[in-house]
Amino acid sequence: MTKKIKPIKDNEQKKASLLIFNQYMDSIEPWQFLTHNQYAKNTLVAFKNDWNNFLAFCIENKITALPATSDTVHRYVDYMSRKRKLSSLKRYMVTISLVHRCHHLTDPCAHTEIRIEMQKQQREKHDDCRNASAFRDEHLQQLLNRFELSTKFKDIRDMAIWAVTFEAMLKRSELAAITIDSLEIHSNGLINIHVEDKVIALSSVSSKALQRWLVAGMIDDGFIFRRIDRHGNIGEQALDHSSIYRVFRRASDELNLPSSNLFSGQSPRVGAAKDLADSGLSITEIQEQGRWKSPAMPALYAGHTDRHDQEIAKYIKLKPWEK
Repeated sequence: MTKKIKPIKDNEQKKASLLIFNQYMDSIEPWQFLTHNQYAKNTLVAFKNDWNNFLAFCIENKITALPATSDTVHRYVDYMSRKRKLSSLKRYMVTISLVHRCHHLTDPCAHTEIRIEMQKQQREKHDDCRNASAFRDEHLQQLLNRFELSTKFKDIRDMAIWAVTFEAMLKRSELAAITIDSLEIHSNGLINIHVEDKVIALSSVSSKALQRWLVAGMIDDGFIFRRIDRHGNIGEQALDHSSIYRVFRRASDELNLPSSNLFSGQSPRVGAAKDLADSGLSITEIQEQGRWKSPAMPALYAGHTDRHDQEIAKYIKLKPWEK
């Protein structure tokens, strides 16, 4: 949902900002200034990367990125649609629109030409908007049986990730942020994880998997889930989203799942929501357990599409190309 952000109206500030946004940038600081710190860090990183990609396209084709014309955006959508999903195309439109509006420039994404093109993409890419494949308890049990006796660091770490992420219904960002200080280890071996203002009690199975990783990796400080290089050396930095994606894609490979049912970093939340719904929990209870702000996504994951659509309709604001 797009936030209301005051555009730059001071001419000198606008000129300086236009110079910055017409060049590649490594930092999110210009984005923090432009959006008045109204977005989370991860969102700003996504904006930065999307805008850098748009800049690369414009530079390669010798066309102006800022301000961009509707024809430029149309060409970009057409080019990126050959290798990107509809969700990515929509995100690119949000980014390009945001940069123009914040600089008090005409929004090229609001042009009828772009609306028609995005509607076309929506029709053609209708099937690529499905949910992530569900990583469910049966998958976790199969992986436990296969790797519970392994002594390889990667197996022990990944087993802990599969168990903890599924049972605690963790987002990728929540998983990556877990540190030793986030854990509460009891004398009976059970572990509680503190996620923001919530305390999540792990079962004996997940607690054991996590304990094995802490001992094997000799982790007594800093991030819990860390990178392991090809030589088996454990680093100090937390896993990034791409690494977490690869851990769950590995689970798909280990279980010999078909290409139509491959896991991603979102899969454990989807699968846990389905399992909880099957066990009789209400959408509200699943929402609370998964720490969703709205019942929309747990309703979708549990198969209650009517409830999902009703909840989404309460707060979604149509983008210019959807009107």
